Amino acid sequence: MKWPTDRSLTPSARLRRRADLWAVRLRVMPRIVRVQRMTRKWGSCSMAGTVTLAIDLDDEIEAFQDFVIAHELLHLKVPNHGRLFKALMTSYIPDWREHDVRR
Repeated sequence: MKWPTDRSLTPSARLRRRADLWAVRLRVMPRIVRVQRMTRKWGSCSMAGTVTLAIDLDDEIEAFQDFVIAHELLHLKVPNHGRLFKALMTSYIPDWREHDVRR
């Protein structure tokens, strides 16, 4: 999905804004969206509703950002990677499997 990006914002603010837009689209409400340095993965979602995104995700293409953000936010609905999770990923990010091999 093509959403406006504002280069006057910090990378952290841009990622939070993108996550907010996706949260509305997915009808989920994370307790908090945190952006920080992560070396082993692009994002995570805790059982308590905290979504964490890697700060360097801002350097990646928008399609990959959408994949990571949607993936983590969907864990608020489905906590595992089972059939329902994959079906939801496919409905929102049809080419998600192309992005699922990084980091």
